[in-house]
Amino acid sequence: MTKDRFFLLDEGASRPTRITLPPQTSVKAGVQDTQGRFSLIENRGACSNPSHVQVTFDHFIYVIDGEIGVELGGRTHHLTSGMSAMLPRGVTHTLRNLGADDCAVHTLHLWTPGGWEHHLEDIAEAGAAHDRKWAHELGERYGVRLHPADGAADDWGDKRRFFVLDSGEARPGRIALPPAFSVKARTGDTDGLFSLLQVTVAQPIPRHTHHVADECIYVLDGELDIEFDGTVHTAGRGQFVLLPHGVPHALRPGSTPPPRVIQISSPGGLGVRGGGPDRAPDRGKHRGPVRSGRSQPVHAQVPRGLRGDSVTSEERLRRAWS
Repeated sequence: MTKDRFFLLDEGASRPTRITLPPQTSVKAGVQDTQGRFSLIENRGACSNPSHVQVTFDHFIYVIDGEIGVELGGRTHHLTSGMSAMLPRGVTHTLRNLGADDCAVHTLHLWTPGGWEHHLEDIAEAGAAHDRKWAHELGERYGVRLHPADGAADDWGDKRRFFVLDSGEARPGRIALPPAFSVKARTGDTDGLFSLLQVTVAQPIPRHTHHVADECIYVLDGELDIEFDGTVHTAGRGQFVLLPHGVPHALRPGSTPPPRVIQISSPGGLGVRGGGPDRAPDRGKHRGPVRSGRSQPVHAQVPRGLRGDSVTSEERLRRAWS
């Protein structure tokens, strides 16, 4: 049943993997959880990768704590807490930890389409994390190609898809959203596979149903009460929940100050209505195996412009949550 896809992960917990991954790595949602659309990985450690290009995967990064550098196109972009970046497939880039040697970086990594956790499993199984030759051979299976530090790659990807957002900055859209909603990735950025927001949930979101998109929530701080299938769950800092489409659910703040969360809608739909500029492109063109302003408290219901996924509410909402 659809409702059986629901799960709530404790802070630091991981979805099952074929073998045990390093303790700093946890899979919040794998390819099987998301019907192939994305994988979400949490990292609490080094965030460094040599110069490489991803043939298959787009890579979205959100920094919770720490400092990382993204080198792309001859420029280093400095990302700190609350910042995010989209690293498109087919574009060579490098990731570096910019903090002290012993300073862990806390980041969320969303890979589309899903399946990146299988790459991590292969690396862990082969003990190849620090073996460049092995890492290169294993990466080839997943369309990841490493390049010498002083070499240049022939990029085929669209560099215009790359972007970095400052803390509180949002992607541009057709309409202005309330200050509680900071759109970090729109469907037009992700080939329609997901949309992602940073949200401050200060008002209850009444019982409603997503008919198309799954809703995934990672709690940055505070507590969020989630009503699902007749049970109220409380998710605190570092916890993650997947709410499958087709099942009524409700959300409400469970703490003061209200919780701040990362909200992922998959397939994408946030900010999409009709045929506007945020309309998702033809998913048939996607290369992957697809199967199916600073955040502030909310002072009003979500505007009608957020309606992109077919949502109905038992209270006949005039405004819908994603």
